[in-house]
Amino acid sequence: MPSQTVQHILHRALQFMILLTFALIPLWYRFPENPFYLPTLYVSRFSILQVMLLAIVLWIARGIPGLRCVWRDPLQRTWLLLLLTLTAWVIASQMWAFRRAANPEVAQSAAFQFSVVMLFAIVVISTRPSPKWVIGALLTGVVWNTALAILQTHNQADLGLRFFAAFPGEFPLDPARSGVSVVVANGVRWLRPYALLPHPNMLGGFLMIGLLAAVGWILSANQKLRWFGTAIFGFGLWGLLLTFSRGAWLAFAVGGFAIVPILWRTHKRRLLRPLGVAGGIAIVVGLLFTFTHRDLLLVRTSSGSNTELSELRSYVDRTIFTNYAQRAIRENPVRGVGIGNFPWRASFYLVESDFDLRGDNAHHVLLQAWAELGVIGWGLTVAAWMVGIELALRNRPDAQRAALLAGVLALGIIGIIDHYPWTILQFQTAWWGLLAVVGSDDKANRNAITMSQA
Repeated sequence: MPSQTVQHILHRALQFMILLTFALIPLWYRFPENPFYLPTLYVSRFSILQVMLLAIVLWIARGIPGLRCVWRDPLQRTWLLLLLTLTAWVIASQMWAFRRAANPEVAQSAAFQFSVVMLFAIVVISTRPSPKWVIGALLTGVVWNTALAILQTHNQADLGLRFFAAFPGEFPLDPARSGVSVVVANGVRWLRPYALLPHPNMLGGFLMIGLLAAVGWILSANQKLRWFGTAIFGFGLWGLLLTFSRGAWLAFAVGGFAIVPILWRTHKRRLLRPLGVAGGIAIVVGLLFTFTHRDLLLVRTSSGSNTELSELRSYVDRTIFTNYAQRAIRENPVRGVGIGNFPWRASFYLVESDFDLRGDNAHHVLLQAWAELGVIGWGLTVAAWMVGIELALRNRPDAQRAALLAGVLALGIIGIIDHYPWTILQFQTAWWGLLAVVGSDDKANRNAITMSQA
């Protein structure tokens, strides 16, 4: 009896840590001191990493429940082997990393980060957390991040929350300062909101995931969940628009369209009314935003002669690092320059140029993956992603899993125009963790998993 009680407590704690991990995606907080139990690396101080590690430890303490069922399923086993092989290749890339001698910690930090994310994904697919509660964790983040976005844009500065322990991690935001992300229209520098993340594009990326996840609640048979989901969707859409993240806007639209044929096979008529209400809210919010932010929208979406200098600079910078990624691939096609080392390689290319830039990532996930891991790492990444999608689709996902899958697909669209789903811990976790959630619905093994967790 006592052992059953301990197992129950461990199970609850593990599920809570998984949900807390998804809730912490929009929080950029690093502890002031490096935890004594981790190597002294950049990634070691992130709060979300500590929660993920605790989830992994709890899973191991429980006797790795669910892993045997994952291994018995051929497609899940294939995905598991792809994740492990990709992780092994990432770890091995430290041996030939571009800065392995002068700055070995660059590859070490990136490899450690990637390894923890992959282990977390394995924990998630093995333990099968409730998609309803995962959506709840994401929507909690949508609410407070949208509130912060509204307050920051109204204030046109940070809110000073970095001084409060309850709200750690806010960056100093002064639109007059160089380096702060703004939209410039008619000579006015308008601050784009950051919430508690290091860039508005990342805030847009998180809100995009959360709004697509809200569809799972909007289509719920539970009336309270439907109304909560619809209300949060309308509120969060305003926050997404405030970020002026063109990539997140595009990915949100693509993810939204992608979810309809997935759901149509199982829901059909049930889709019309709730999605009609959500669509009507989206139209109203969009029109109101267009009316109140017309000049900023024209600048942000224009590609003609009236485009502001800051927008043109953004296009040019992305083009430069895309070209550098292609150059790195030509020079190191098989092994790459090592995980986390592309910005350093790009900085050496910049020495040969007159560009006033610092080394940065390529704004394209597949180019970044090939540049850092070579064609082998690129192939493993693509294969793991495609098998994960097949896992999600094979059992006709319900509304909640389909909504989370839409977020995964949207992150894939983001990866065509930005790098953070590949390079940033929080969004690596979102990409692979949510893919594990939607791929864990194996109807044949569900009863066995439930009994193993009892």
